[in-house]
Amino acid sequence: MTTRDRGFALLIVLWTLVLAALIATQVTASGRGAVQAATNLRRAAELEAIADGAVHEAMFRMLDRTAAGWRADGRMRILSRPPSEVAVLLEDQAGKINPNLASPELLAALLRGLGADGQSARSIAAAIADWRFRGDMARPFGAKAPEYRQAGRSYGPTEAPFESLGELGLVLGMTPALLEKMMPHLSLFHDGDTEGWLAGPVVRQALRAVFGAQEFTAPLQTGPLVVAVTATARGAEGRRLIRRAIVRIGDREADRPYRILSWASGES
Repeated sequence: MTTRDRGFALLIVLWTLVLAALIATQVTASGRGAVQAATNLRRAAELEAIADGAVHEAMFRMLDRTAAGWRADGRMRILSRPPSEVAVLLEDQAGKINPNLASPELLAALLRGLGADGQSARSIAAAIADWRFRGDMARPFGAKAPEYRQAGRSYGPTEAPFESLGELGLVLGMTPALLEKMMPHLSLFHDGDTEGWLAGPVVRQALRAVFGAQEFTAPLQTGPLVVAVTATARGAEGRRLIRRAIVRIGDREADRPYRILSWASGES
């Protein structure tokens, strides 16, 4: 073999070693990626299990009528679940306004309290009422199918109860910013009058605007409770998973102590 041939063979060997090193690096990187993905899935599953467990624990603690039981008082409770912790918030839905039941006057008062001008509040409130009730004619300042067509919308009122709070975003005159402000004060799950003693300042202001100055006192609780249970599980690396359930405690329609009406989750 000549010197030239030996040099060429050495070059081939060197390039082969470089290629092998590149392949090994790629395989190692892929393996690390797969391991990291599996780790992320495992940690997400752990947080989900922790949040789910906290929701169910909250249900059972609310069934405890002793002083040790939990109440839907809007207070944040922290549970330690090493290596994570979960924050649990219980909110009685009786202190919120149900857009399927509220009068246009109460809805307009709420909208004004959230910053809408008088004309916009009156129009949106009337349009909300027109959305959920059957009829061809719009109420004063409201909107039925003709008004939606005139506004360039390809749809009109469903003439049925709202199935989600997000559906309010379709109502003529509603804006995303205004709906975002309204959401914390609304609930579709409480089927009675809004209880002022449970309501926040904005809802209380709206109630007083419609029904006059009054004192809100806690009545004797005899029926079932509808409670929003929000469990926020936080992992060691800042990952957060939120589980939110709407629960009826003391369900009259089922032979069980509670019933889950809604179940949703989110991750951040």
